[in-house]
Amino acid sequence: MDQVPLCVPVAIMTLSGELRCFRLATAVSESGLRLRTPLTEEFLRRPLRIRLTLPPPTAELARLFAEEWDGNLRLLARGAEEVVHPDTVREARLWRLLVFQKPDPELLEKLTRYITLRSDDA
Repeated sequence: MDQVPLCVPVAIMTLSGELRCFRLATAVSESGLRLRTPLTEEFLRRPLRIRLTLPPPTAELARLFAEEWDGNLRLLARGAEEVVHPDTVREARLWRLLVFQKPDPELLEKLTRYITLRSDDA
């Protein structure tokens, strides 16, 4: 999963809407997001609705298209665990990944372009 750095808030809700939380996303890829802090147990193994707004991928686009930029994303996801500090005494499994579930082709294309532009800009 090729990820590019990111620092944006993400609204995370259960499908029914009875539970909601906010987390900071630190990376994005075509298949999901990495969160700064893990999800709580109530959100594990459940389908989730997430909302976030991607910032313009480059400084030039931010300057040229500040008013027109549409980085709003709404999609379905599931929490997934990530192993941190593998093969060390500090190894841990943290539920801080959100894996996108069946994003529509248009949204997937938007993510791919965004990640390509961010990668080229780096």
